[in-house]
Amino acid sequence: MSTTENTTTVIVHEAINEEYEWVQFNKQLRLIRSVKDDMYQMQSILTACFAPDTMKPQDWFELNSTHELLSEFEHVELKKMYQDRQNLPSHLKGIYVHKFLVSSIAMWASPRYAIYILMLLDELCTKQREDMMKEDKSIQKRIPRSVPKGKEKNYKYMIYTEEMENEEDKDMVMLHLVRRNNKSFYDLAKILQSDRNWFYRENLPIFMTP
Repeated sequence: MSTTENTTTVIVHEAINEEYEWVQFNKQLRLIRSVKDDMYQMQSILTACFAPDTMKPQDWFELNSTHELLSEFEHVELKKMYQDRQNLPSHLKGIYVHKFLVSSIAMWASPRYAIYILMLLDELCTKQREDMMKEDKSIQKRIPRSVPKGKEKNYKYMIYTEEMENEEDKDMVMLHLVRRNNKSFYDLAKILQSDRNWFYRENLPIFMTP
């Protein structure tokens, strides 16, 4: 199959189950990805690169370059670089590798097809970065509505107890948790003057109060 066939840059995610998915870049390039830890099934990388049947995932680990690569990753504290998962259905079981190893495996399997593996990973990173930026912008838009400018530490917080009126509840107390801004706290001032048990703090940012 030609490497130039249908080389769209649109990433398609197709769920296999709740924990695994197909990530498709073009007609022939489909990788199995573990959603929870962003690791990739090694056999699916070889298949996407049209590696011969004689080329097995275990063979890659015998290479001197692989030993050197994995040894270096130990210095940067990336401990979980690969994992053999044999307790999965037959089409999912096998060795899963960290995304940092995918390009090396692809180059070993087929330099010709490795470029499309790199393009897929790059597109995934771009999409993840865009999603994070959208989420950050969404949060930033909500901040002005949640806390007016200059009022970031304009909140008072009180916890106080109230005895129960019913006879059967006399051994119990009701716990009140109240947040107010400085201007609307006057209605609770009487609690401060009472003999009730209370906890009170002022000049708090809103995120420190329930």
